[in-house]
Amino acid sequence: MHMLTGVALFCSVLWAQLDTIVIHSSNIVCQTCRRTIIRGLSTRKGIRFVEVDIPNKNIFVVFRSDKTDPSQIRRSVARLGYNADEVPYDKEAYERLPACCKSDRLH
Repeated sequence: MHMLTGVALFCSVLWAQLDTIVIHSSNIVCQTCRRTIIRGLSTRKGIRFVEVDIPNKNIFVVFRSDKTDPSQIRRSVARLGYNADEVPYDKEAYERLPACCKSDRLH
């Protein structure tokens, strides 16, 4: 019986370390943007799940709060070439994006 209590306690501690952030990115325009962001963030330390809502231009990220934090995640998004709330995209990364991911309205 003590073993089950220990496992339950371990699992609750592990889940307690997960947090969620929603980042608005005004320059998400297509499925290629979605794939770029998911692939780019999924390899970052501490990130457990990423989804991109193209119509609403939001990025949903589930992460381990003991491994990363919202400001690091926003900077990671910016380094991929996308705005991340108040953090502007990296201009060099933006230039490397496929043509379908660029919008003249952003300049």
